[in-house]
Amino acid sequence: MWIHLLTDPTHHVPMQWAWMDPLLVAISVIVAVCSASMALHMAGLARKARRATTRNLAQASGACCLGGGIWSMHFIGMLAFTPCANGSFSTLLSTLSALPSLLAAAWVMRALQRPAPWPRLLLSGSLFGAGVAAMHFGGMAASDAASSIRYAPLGLLLAVVVGVGLATAGLALHQRLLQAGVRLRTTTMLSGALLGLSVSGMHYAAMGAIYWPVGDTVAPDPLAPNYWPLVLVTAAVCLALGLLALGVNLIVRWSELFAQIRRSEARLRAVVDTAVDGIIMIEGDGRICAFNPAAERLLGWSAAEVLGRNVSMLMPPTDQQAHDGYLQRHLRTGATSIIGSGREVHALHKEGEQVAVRLAVGRVLTEGPPLFVGFLTDIRQRRAMEASLRHSEEQHRTLISNIPGVTFRRAGRGIWQPLFLSKPVETLTGWPAEALLSQPQRMEALVLSQDIPGLTEAVYSAIDAGVAYSHEYRLRHRDGSVRWVRESGRGVYDEDGQLRWIDGVLIDHTETKARNAEFEGTVTAINRAVAVVEYSLDGHVLHANQNFLEMFGYSLDEVQGEHYHLFCLDTPQCHAETALMWQQLQRGDFASLECQARVKHGELLWVQTTFSPILDAGGKTLRITQLLTDITASRTLSDALLQAKEKAEAAAAARSTFLANMSHEIRTPMNAIIGFSETLLDTPLGATQQRYVETVYRSARSMLRLLNDILDTAKLDKGAVQLEEEDFVVADVCHLVVGTLRIQAEKKGLHLLLDIQPQVPAYLRGDALRIQQVLTNLMGNAVKFTERGHVLLEVGYHQGMLQLRVQDTGIGIAQEKLSHIFDPFAQADASTTRRYGGTGLGTTISRQLTQLMGGQISVRSQLGAGTEFLVQLPLPAGQAPERRLPAAHGATLPALRILAVDDVPQNLELLQVVMQRYGHNVALAHDGHEAVRLRQTQDFDLILMDLQMPHMDGLEAARSIRHWEAAHGQRHMPIIALSASVLAQDRQNSDAAGMDGFATKPLELPKLMAEMARVLSEHPPATPAGAPLQAAAPATASAYALDGSVADWDAGLALWGGVEPLRAAWTRFLGEQHGRTQELRQRVQQGDWEGIRTTVHRMRGAAGNLGLQPLQTLLAQMEHDAQHQDRAALEPQLPQLAKALAQVEALLRASAPAATPAAPPRTAATLSPAQQSQALAALHALGEALQQGEIASPALQAVQQLLPAPELVALLEALDLFEFERALECVRTLSTRLETCVDDEPHAHLAPQP
Repeated sequence: MWIHLLTDPTHHVPMQWAWMDPLLVAISVIVAVCSASMALHMAGLARKARRATTRNLAQASGACCLGGGIWSMHFIGMLAFTPCANGSFSTLLSTLSALPSLLAAAWVMRALQRPAPWPRLLLSGSLFGAGVAAMHFGGMAASDAASSIRYAPLGLLLAVVVGVGLATAGLALHQRLLQAGVRLRTTTMLSGALLGLSVSGMHYAAMGAIYWPVGDTVAPDPLAPNYWPLVLVTAAVCLALGLLALGVNLIVRWSELFAQIRRSEARLRAVVDTAVDGIIMIEGDGRICAFNPAAERLLGWSAAEVLGRNVSMLMPPTDQQAHDGYLQRHLRTGATSIIGSGREVHALHKEGEQVAVRLAVGRVLTEGPPLFVGFLTDIRQRRAMEASLRHSEEQHRTLISNIPGVTFRRAGRGIWQPLFLSKPVETLTGWPAEALLSQPQRMEALVLSQDIPGLTEAVYSAIDAGVAYSHEYRLRHRDGSVRWVRESGRGVYDEDGQLRWIDGVLIDHTETKARNAEFEGTVTAINRAVAVVEYSLDGHVLHANQNFLEMFGYSLDEVQGEHYHLFCLDTPQCHAETALMWQQLQRGDFASLECQARVKHGELLWVQTTFSPILDAGGKTLRITQLLTDITASRTLSDALLQAKEKAEAAAAARSTFLANMSHEIRTPMNAIIGFSETLLDTPLGATQQRYVETVYRSARSMLRLLNDILDTAKLDKGAVQLEEEDFVVADVCHLVVGTLRIQAEKKGLHLLLDIQPQVPAYLRGDALRIQQVLTNLMGNAVKFTERGHVLLEVGYHQGMLQLRVQDTGIGIAQEKLSHIFDPFAQADASTTRRYGGTGLGTTISRQLTQLMGGQISVRSQLGAGTEFLVQLPLPAGQAPERRLPAAHGATLPALRILAVDDVPQNLELLQVVMQRYGHNVALAHDGHEAVRLRQTQDFDLILMDLQMPHMDGLEAARSIRHWEAAHGQRHMPIIALSASVLAQDRQNSDAAGMDGFATKPLELPKLMAEMARVLSEHPPATPAGAPLQAAAPATASAYALDGSVADWDAGLALWGGVEPLRAAWTRFLGEQHGRTQELRQRVQQGDWEGIRTTVHRMRGAAGNLGLQPLQTLLAQMEHDAQHQDRAALEPQLPQLAKALAQVEALLRASAPAATPAAPPRTAATLSPAQQSQALAALHALGEALQQGEIASPALQAVQQLLPAPELVALLEALDLFEFERALECVRTLSTRLETCVDDEPHAHLAPQP
């Protein structure tokens, strides 16, 4: 025995293996191995258990089985040892010895639940070995032989090592086999055997360490029969524990299977309930027996609504009849046309909508009636995705086809082998893409042979580096031409980094190459034509061409590296300007200038130079290029021209100053001539005297018009005309011009036409007075120079530009005269001047006013075929202007104390006569000193102050008066300046001197009275008795008519010459508009927009000529809305139109004269039959004289004595303007009306009631 090596045989008696029963030893080993295997099996069940109770039960049963097996193996092994078998055992100690084995088994069962690292395995093996050892020695202590048994220490240690080592090895083997995927049964048997051997090995190794002291010998009896009962008891215990483990195993297995079934059922139910696809189960006769929530959501039916009903209710009508036939045929013949395959069909939703689904039908093979299950997949989203994918593919295809150039995919290595080519390749190469794809070698054959090496090198270098490439080479077109292309691409690699293909694009650079060559040629040409020098950023010369070197007299070596200052003037100002310019150039700014440059020997040249920064791709300045041209000769010529221009401007300024001064000198005596002529005409004169004074008056007025034209030109030349921009109605301005010229045109048999295009805004912002002046000049000329046909004013508006086109069918202008038509005092020829008269300034003034307003004027004409003037003015759209109330002519200023100051006695006398006629008290002063003195000594309501007087002029006098008033605390006395000057500077000077108003000479009484009223914050005075009368609104007109809310009396009376003609025109207009509102309403309902626009356009023109401005404004808006077919805006305007027409009708009734006047009005003459005959005869004589271009003064005097003054306003105005044809029309109108009065009643009242 090996124990002999550990003890001294002379003092100890070692254990003899002969005392062991081999059968019981084998039984103990089998018990240990089986118990360990059963425990490992239970540990496997515990690992698989999902519930904690099942897992704990399996672990506990396994621990009992293993612990019981260890205890049983130990006692069977002890009974196999004869000394122990002959004795007895302590029941208590035997029972307690099982506790360590159970604890060790419990620890091992717990350790086997999860993989553990080696340290934990060693710990588990050590604890298991320790537990087994504790149980062993506890069991040995229960034997009667324990008192005489001794143990060798090293033997005990060896036994523990054997037990711990084998236990650790068994646990490690179990874990390793599980991780390796070995079958569970094999793993359990192998590791169980090793674990059981660890128990047996430890037991018998410990038994081998037993010995007895000498003298205490044992005489064993191996044939003692008393151990078999204990063996049977132990075997029974072991069997019970095995059965317990088996029972627990069965319970655990049943529990797990039951739980698995329940989980499977729950999982299946969860799958069915949570499935995205609808699942429907039907029986063989088609009745629905299951309907999952997904099917409910898909088809809108609840399960309760469909269970037990035929599945055909979920099908479209076209499929319902065939469905049951499919099932019956399958059950009868086994045909599987619909079983086990999927197809796309339509299902019927509860709401009747057909739902696109994918249907898969399967049969459930179970005992009993056949069952079928159908899976419905909603494919609406998939179909939408497919449509989106098709759309995306189409977009991709479109993108590929629209990419400039040819997109390609080519093989990565080898020849230029295309895998894909876009269609533009045919344009690039002449070969269609299909031909190049079918013959890959053809694409590389198109590349010029001398360019292939460079292309191959560029592509392979980029592929090896994993970067993109770009290379330029040549291709030969199918037609034989050579194309330059630039190929750009990048390799596409797989997951392993291997090249799959190359994607890229081919761009045709043939034209770019040609442009570059052209650019290089241009640069070369520039380099040969002008001087060129390049500088660094700090201004040092880098290079200069030959032209520069020859211009400055240097060689290239002399200038390279030199600073720019070498060529500049050596002055501080030049250096400062150069430094500033160079900073701008460094920032990338362009510079161009004319300057003087210094050449090699100090001479100075005038050069036109341009500095151009050369920028890199990032916009950073690299260097500066300067281009120079020698302009010394042209600069000398330019200086000479500039001197000539300055002389011409000085001459023009002198002319303007001369004209301004002459205007004052001429207009001053004209003031007296016209004023006293008017005064004389109001006094009793003889026939000859009357004719002479009238001739003087008309000649003075004619001369004044000529003078005004000349002065307008002078003011425009000098820039003294100021534009007054305000909102105005375009149609009003045009209608006013046309209405002014209509009588003159109709007398000549001309059609005066006005065409305002629909796109013209109703309101524009500009100087309406200047536009009217231009149109009056142009249309007046058109009427003057047209004998037959028409004159057309066409108004358009395009992109912020007002276009005024004046066309006539007159005499035309010769082509050689067109270039001078806008020159001052220019007419077609001398015969034109003699025949038609005029100064030739109308077109000049029109051009100057047009240019002043920022526009332009042009003319086209053909001799004998007419002329066309086109005026284009940049005018923005405006807003509706505020309606200005007309002056109330009936109101009067109170009697005023007026101080009149003038150095011309005639002017003072005229002021005194006129002012006294209005009831004012006038004091006279002959110069500024006297005016100041009178102001200091007397009190006045108003001062009329001439500006240009000797000694002390009006400006100085006004300043003196204002200074005196401030020093003595006197009230501010209003001062109105009187001046014949036309310069705006005079108005500014008068304002600066403290004057309150400004009036021009010759005196225009209405304007002077209006200015006096404005300054005094009163109304202008009424026309006193004896002064020339103008037609006024009838006193019977209602108040709302006088304030301009319905009609503009001033405009209407100015056009029609009196109240009665205006009222007659209103009557005709209202008669024409009877039922017009209803007609327009029907047209709106019918959508006849062109008819509405035409009708409203005619109404708008008529309303403007009748002075019905509010109605005209409403019609203009309606025309605009009809043009844009705006029904919503037009419908509410129809009641407004009806109301406006009703207001005109009410005004017409309110302005009617009294039916039975008590007495003839103060301003009318009651005519007897004899007086009517005399008036008709005088009118006839006056008409015959006017046809001869003369004025019959006796006849005119008779007419003035017989007829009321208001009826003669238009006639006298025409005669004042020498418009004989218009005057003749007035004569005919008066004759007709007078003849009508003769026929109607014996005594005619020609004038209306005031």
